[in-house]
Amino acid sequence: MMIYYPSGCGVLGVLRKANAPKIKGKDIVNAIDIISYRGSDKGAGYAVFNLSENNYYFIKAFYTGDSEEIKNFLENQGLRIVNENEKYVGDICDCNFEVSIGNVANLKKVVRNVNELLWDNRRGRIYSVGKSLSVFKGVGYPKDIAKEYNIHEIEGDMWLAHTRQPTNSPGHYPYWSHPFSSFDIAIVHNGDVSSFGANVEFLQSRGWGGFVGTDSEVMAFLFEELLSEGLSIEEVTKIIANPSRRFNELNFEKDYIYRNARLDGPFTAIIGYDSKTDLYMVGIADRSKFRPVLIGEDDNYYYIASEENQIRLMNPSAKVWTLEPGEYFIASLKRGVIRYGRETSRISSFSIPSFHTNNYDIDARNIGYKDLNKKIMEIIKEKNKREITIVNVLGHRFIGISFPRANVRLNLYGVVGNSMANLNENNEFYVYGNVADDCCDTMQGGKVVIKGDARDVLGQAFQAGYIFVKGNVGNRVGIQMREYKDKKPYLIVGGMADDYLGEYMAGGTIVIFGNGINGEPVGNFIGTGMVRGKIYIRGKVNSGKIGLQPNKYEMERFLRALYLDEMISNEEYEELKGKSYIEVMEKLKGEAKEYAKRLFEEKVGIPNYEYRELTEEEFKELEPVIKLYENDIGGKYLELLKEKYSIIYRD
Repeated sequence: MMIYYPSGCGVLGVLRKANAPKIKGKDIVNAIDIISYRGSDKGAGYAVFNLSENNYYFIKAFYTGDSEEIKNFLENQGLRIVNENEKYVGDICDCNFEVSIGNVANLKKVVRNVNELLWDNRRGRIYSVGKSLSVFKGVGYPKDIAKEYNIHEIEGDMWLAHTRQPTNSPGHYPYWSHPFSSFDIAIVHNGDVSSFGANVEFLQSRGWGGFVGTDSEVMAFLFEELLSEGLSIEEVTKIIANPSRRFNELNFEKDYIYRNARLDGPFTAIIGYDSKTDLYMVGIADRSKFRPVLIGEDDNYYYIASEENQIRLMNPSAKVWTLEPGEYFIASLKRGVIRYGRETSRISSFSIPSFHTNNYDIDARNIGYKDLNKKIMEIIKEKNKREITIVNVLGHRFIGISFPRANVRLNLYGVVGNSMANLNENNEFYVYGNVADDCCDTMQGGKVVIKGDARDVLGQAFQAGYIFVKGNVGNRVGIQMREYKDKKPYLIVGGMADDYLGEYMAGGTIVIFGNGINGEPVGNFIGTGMVRGKIYIRGKVNSGKIGLQPNKYEMERFLRALYLDEMISNEEYEELKGKSYIEVMEKLKGEAKEYAKRLFEEKVGIPNYEYRELTEEEFKELEPVIKLYENDIGGKYLELLKEKYSIIYRD
């Protein structure tokens, strides 16, 4: 019987700093293998960059035939081969050539011509070209590919790595494995690019062809094409990232010219690039951040990863933070960080986990995530213990999911993986570190206390009990929270939250204290689709962040229509244009206000918004909850309840 645990692709990027030692391949293998559960045996790969000033290019190709044939293809196109070697993986030749060239433009033309010729009948594919870049990929898990190419013994200035869960292309040939590359550019990617058709059309209009048919390859080609058109690396990244026009406008002319080069859909991408004088590493999150991505930095290296455990494996004390939705990170070997992907003043608010304590019951270091729950249950049954301490947790997933009613307390030290405490009813989880995505899903009771940070989709369909977070939380926290009769959930956050807080909320209470955070401690689209419940955010929040409001351009056109229909005066039109929907609704009266409600609110539902002190009844409800929070988290949060709050709710 086959047991299958589908997940999603896993990605990793590491770039050294200027004076740091080169990155060992064995460390990269370990850091991508630790999340091999995200992928399958259908593909994995590595890209290594070593900045070079020589004039030789390395060409690597898969070919279902004799290597002499592809060698002849290249020589007939005018390339001079100075060195060659080959190895066979099954019936496919992994053919490697070192070539001397007169100019890069001619090499690009040759590679495009050869690939169109080879791919026409699926005979082969040039999959890596570069002075500094070498790609190693195939069919298998990351450790399989590492063994095949002896990755452990290679060192580099920059590495990318990937474990694959095939979605849009087959997994039985190495052509479709990641990384994809194009002339000293390599990319690894997790997700699904829905703009694929438009992106291909854009490249075809520039003379590209012979695609293997996967979005990751198209992303690599887009990056190269946009750079070749004279755009800076930050301009290229911003176009590809396609941030929301609601809050992050692109240059209008470039936005129009490169409209078909934008990426859409759920994706995380890591791109490595050799500019011939410097190496760059880029990490991108889609505008809704449907795929996980974390950034890290220590004294020697920059990191981009799907999961925090990958970075913590390489350095437990590294500084780690998340990208904001639609944001990007750029760092270079020589220039350092060019863009952090989040306000630098807020990066210091992210937590470093504690992995160890003196007295413990289980050391999870050498226990797989599938076996940890079994080990916990053995102690519960054999020793009748109701409080169990576990150290060295590193990405272990599904903790507690197999015993939601065991009435135990778990003390967890380290970085907890996805889906902790899902379906929990009466257990208590105390995390002395950080937790990954999808934790406390459909929790119906009990308590979860997180002394560090929580990532995306915390408390989805949370129905009863308490979730206390000392630090920050990610995207889509508290979505579909609900309450029934006397069962009510409370989610209290000491730090900040990203976008879509309380989306489709149907009950319960969320409090965001924003302790230690400069500026508004929340992202955009708060309470979108909300039908019940309350969200309390300390301090005044820009009303434009509430719900899924029409943008300012739409509002201006709407107000113009009201003026032309004589529902508002010219003075009212001049006063209101440029304001958010909620600000406009505070001023509109009578027929104009009712018309706006019918036009906008009946479609998506925009919650109510007030900025004020808590009422006596609200304070009385929250006081015992915040006392519990203080007891578990520490600090003096009860005093903060006396301040003014932005309160989002739905009648």
